[in-house]
Amino acid sequence: MTIRCDDRMCKAGGMIQRLRGQPGAPNSSALICSAQPRIDRPVLRVTSDVRRLTRALAFAAEAHCNHRRKGASQEPYINHLIEVLDLVASVEGGDMDVLIAALLHDVLEDTQTGHDDLVSSFGQRVARIVQENSDDMTLPKSERQRARLAGIGQKSREARLVKFADIISNLRAIEVAPPAGWSNDRRLGYLNSCRNLVDAGRGASAEIERIFDDTARAVEQAIRTEDIDGNASARRDLEAAIGQSVHLVYVPNMRCRPISEGDIDLFCRTIARTFPSATVQSADGIYEGQRRQVLIGRIRTDSTDAVVDLAQRLCIAFEEPFVGIEVDARYIRIYGDDTA
Repeated sequence: MTIRCDDRMCKAGGMIQRLRGQPGAPNSSALICSAQPRIDRPVLRVTSDVRRLTRALAFAAEAHCNHRRKGASQEPYINHLIEVLDLVASVEGGDMDVLIAALLHDVLEDTQTGHDDLVSSFGQRVARIVQENSDDMTLPKSERQRARLAGIGQKSREARLVKFADIISNLRAIEVAPPAGWSNDRRLGYLNSCRNLVDAGRGASAEIERIFDDTARAVEQAIRTEDIDGNASARRDLEAAIGQSVHLVYVPNMRCRPISEGDIDLFCRTIARTFPSATVQSADGIYEGQRRQVLIGRIRTDSTDAVVDLAQRLCIAFEEPFVGIEVDARYIRIYGDDTA
């Protein structure tokens, strides 16, 4: 009889030792064991914290499902939220409440989610951090900016950490894909306002503040050494050599109110301040799955910048968060508000 065994690896080794020396037992030279060693494989256990984070990801994706970033690339807004989460995790990975608040930092300000909804879903601490990062949108933009700068030093350490990560993500975005119509001077002005805000709130995290300082220097250098405006103007001049481009402008009517003759008149008057002629109409549209009346203008012009400026003025005139424009059959949202 032959028993295959490797004494170092086989659990039968003890039995083999007992067999040795017994009548009829095989000698050691005949002992070979075919049993394979047992390999313990790691088992992934989904902890309660991991489950909370995945629920927050799903919550954020649903709340911001129709939102896009303000840059010309129009990337899904969830990309920004995940980048903020990643930045916070790189310096504060052990605090799940802060990670969830980073992912949800815009949900009160930009969606229909209420504070109580956030408390019931993710707890009081998460809701408090998100609330600290939410502006009072009933105030004019200039007052919101002043309140943000004056209050940043009084906010909790966790709220400042999330805010600084948010600013870093925004700066990275305006370097590579600024909102349509933003000149280099405007980008540098935005950068300066971000520096003032971070300086007023320092002390939250030396590491996140170092990342901000490095990012700000890199973004400033990139903006100062590029020639976007001149190249874009030359390209538009070439494209306009034959005929004129036709741009579409959409006022989305986010409040779903009836469009009146007064609204159409305001639309026409706002356009007429810049353009001598245009075609305007009221039409039905669908946004976020809901039917609503919208205003549409068709404008012949060689100046994309002038259309962008018009869209920003329409945001203010109609108190809309954004106005859509079509340039070369591509749709872009123009936002009237560019808060940090």
